[in-house]
Amino acid sequence: MYHDGFLFSETILFLSKNGTVLAVPKHVSAKDAAETVKIPVLGLFAAYKNKVTVTATDEGGKALDEKTFTIKTGDLPKDFPAIEMSGKIESGWTMVNWLRTPRSRTEMNGIALDELGRVRWYSDLPFPVCFPIVVKDDTFYCGGGEGESHVTKYDFMGYVLEDIDVAPLGYKNVHHEVFIKPNGNYLIGVDKKDSGYIEDRVIEINPGDPANPQLRHAWNLNDTLPDLADLFMDMQPTSTEIPGQTNNPLHHNAIFYDESDDSIIVGSQTAGILKLSNSGYIKWYLAPHLFGLIDDADGDGLSDSFMAKYDPANQLTWVGDYSQTNDDGKVVAGEKYVNKRAPINGIPYQVYSEFEFAYPEFFLTPLDKDGKEIEDLSVKQGLMPHEDFSWPFRGHNPTILKNGNLMIFDNGLSRNFEFPPISQNHFSRVVEYKIVPDKDGYGGTIQQIWEYVLENDPMWYSMSLIVSGANELENGNRLVTSGSLGSSFIPEMFRKAYGDGPTGAFIVEIDPKDNSEKNRITLDRYIDNNYPINEFSAFRAYRFEILATLK
Repeated sequence: MYHDGFLFSETILFLSKNGTVLAVPKHVSAKDAAETVKIPVLGLFAAYKNKVTVTATDEGGKALDEKTFTIKTGDLPKDFPAIEMSGKIESGWTMVNWLRTPRSRTEMNGIALDELGRVRWYSDLPFPVCFPIVVKDDTFYCGGGEGESHVTKYDFMGYVLEDIDVAPLGYKNVHHEVFIKPNGNYLIGVDKKDSGYIEDRVIEINPGDPANPQLRHAWNLNDTLPDLADLFMDMQPTSTEIPGQTNNPLHHNAIFYDESDDSIIVGSQTAGILKLSNSGYIKWYLAPHLFGLIDDADGDGLSDSFMAKYDPANQLTWVGDYSQTNDDGKVVAGEKYVNKRAPINGIPYQVYSEFEFAYPEFFLTPLDKDGKEIEDLSVKQGLMPHEDFSWPFRGHNPTILKNGNLMIFDNGLSRNFEFPPISQNHFSRVVEYKIVPDKDGYGGTIQQIWEYVLENDPMWYSMSLIVSGANELENGNRLVTSGSLGSSFIPEMFRKAYGDGPTGAFIVEIDPKDNSEKNRITLDRYIDNNYPINEFSAFRAYRFEILATLK
């Protein structure tokens, strides 16, 4: 196979087992026969004798020689999900980051599925948990690494292209989000080294010299978001006494960069969604207006009714007396709840020139389908839905669409502050909002444009209490991931009612014009004594084209 001035042509995505052609040629060139040529190989089937054909051609494309190699691969890990596929994927593979739970250590892998839903690639990195996994262009980014303080950029052959350690900058525990700005800077969810609290910081890194990255901006979300433990039955009073449970009042889970005004949109699993300037000023706050109220006569930042009855052994006491029924029979905030709720760190030192800091200045005013203000106080506060509008509850993955609107995976945990926070009728959905900022730059209006409800019978069989997401595909469709079906996050008091419902995740492509389902990938979790159930299965999913490169 040695010829002067030849090209090697090698198929990196092979003929499938059923004869369907899923092939992409990979070309490499050599100047002469003495040069060693390395050919990347991706997309082998597991537990299969894969045949790889290499063809040598001249510059005109004429075949000069050809050789076929057989590559035998091993089995997939035992606890990888069982996968079913329906519908048709027009183009692209699907990457999902899958949470594994062997008894020895928790692991998370990126798993790539082809157009027929079959595993064709997965990450196997030196460290166990790759979280988050973000696919961008021909590469992927992984949080975690040594000391869990690294963000590493890989190609799909596993070569490290860039590695950034945030520890020298005073941060640790990269989590939930790595967003790459158009200028190449990284927006990263992190923890502060010297803080007893977790998942409450965002930083921007200039990776010009990855060995010495520059800290461009830092946002402490405790300066802008409130502690809402008194509104949700699954949250205990905030403290550092029980790490991983009571020291995470915000649970920051998402970042999106808005290039139109050089701002960031940050998501909190418990406290709603904020738009922030580079200097940390709130532009708007997407949340039920009840978030701005609290019964706090003693001014300690905690709900008085919550603390008066709180019993750590009785989860039914983990919520304050925040609502009452008015004379019209509608549920509204109780008379003791007043406009005095403040950020966790208290009223910020920043001076908002037009007003004294108060959340109502930043809240978005809901509109009906005709663009008229919804005046019902119970709807504004989030205690009741409107036929044209509903707030997201405990959401994930806020994303700006091509049309400028905001799309959110609305998990629905504690929807409308219902008690208990989950039942067979509860559901998750994906929702699109149109937000028009006020002229003074603070607050604005919000109108619900579109929603896709994850249907099932009963509804909670498609509901994800935590994680999950949705993103917009090139064809305008939306890729929806419901990632914590039947997870251990379901309280034991509801586990029996859930019964034999699904455990794992599903990924579905939806055409928003008519909400038709174009394709669905169902991932059924493997569970036994060595691989127990965990609080979720899949964080997010991406549709992408896999490419191979070599250093």
